[in-house]
Amino acid sequence: MLGPADIADWDEDEADRLRAEIRLLPILRRMAADPRAARAALGRPLAARVESFRRNARRPAHELRSLLDDLRDAERA
Repeated sequence: MLGPADIADWDEDEADRLRAEIRLLPILRRMAADPRAARAALGRPLAARVESFRRNARRPAHELRSLLDDLRDAERA
């Protein structure tokens, strides 16, 4: 399993690093284990973005950065 130290080694492409950081967030593990509770915690718009990411993670870096920031904000709330 990847950890935070592994992310620092990903300097090839910013999008690769962002995808890895998103996948490491606890809410994505929660989404896999208990999707209904995770969607409720995130709210409908953000949960839809996460589902879209899970279906196709190949997104431009600016979209990934925005998703990562929004997910971090949701974790703090």
